[in-house]
Amino acid sequence: MFPGDRAARMTTMKVVYVEAPEDLIEQRRRLGLDRMDEVWEGVYHMAPPPAGEHQEVVDELFVIFRGYVGNHRLGRMRSVTGVRRGPGGKENYRIPEWVFLRREREELFRPDTGYVDEGPDVVLEVRSPGDETDEKIPFYEAVGVRELLLVDRDSREVQVLRLVAARLSPVSPNPDGWIYCEGLRAFFRRGERDGRPRLLVRLELDGTEHAV
Repeated sequence: MFPGDRAARMTTMKVVYVEAPEDLIEQRRRLGLDRMDEVWEGVYHMAPPPAGEHQEVVDELFVIFRGYVGNHRLGRMRSVTGVRRGPGGKENYRIPEWVFLRREREELFRPDTGYVDEGPDVVLEVRSPGDETDEKIPFYEAVGVRELLLVDRDSREVQVLRLVAARLSPVSPNPDGWIYCEGLRAFFRRGERDGRPRLLVRLELDGTEHAV
């Protein structure tokens, strides 16, 4: 979730504060720059804004699935939502691209907080060069995320990690190369369209296919 193109990677960096200055945090809040900032075991991780290509992947997937899960009453999605373990976890949370909860668990999206206090059914992380996506996986295991959808921004390689015996383990593709996500009732695989790598999405209940 960090630097964008090559030029951006040369001029931006990850910033980590063991004790973040309160005035700096307040300034970032005031300017709307803290939407993806996280706290890891009390350490403040400051994220620069994602590059345009990164955000396009996130937004296109959100549009595809928000309508799909709503139409089939599978559950609800929400972006910019903190994932933590219990209401006392303000000093230890991550913010994935977006979160999905099954219909019977929608109450975990409480109106008075921007957090989910139990492991969501699905979270999306888009991996960009130099980011901390892989370092988040042990935390997602610990809070009980049921499925983690990982998409590489540049190559569009995709993984679905499913919680099995307290570990997020890769789901094997079927003989046609599609990887199934149980929570979203959808298949994923890498493909190409117009000479460019694309993430292909097949919606099980609609029978439609999309390229991102």
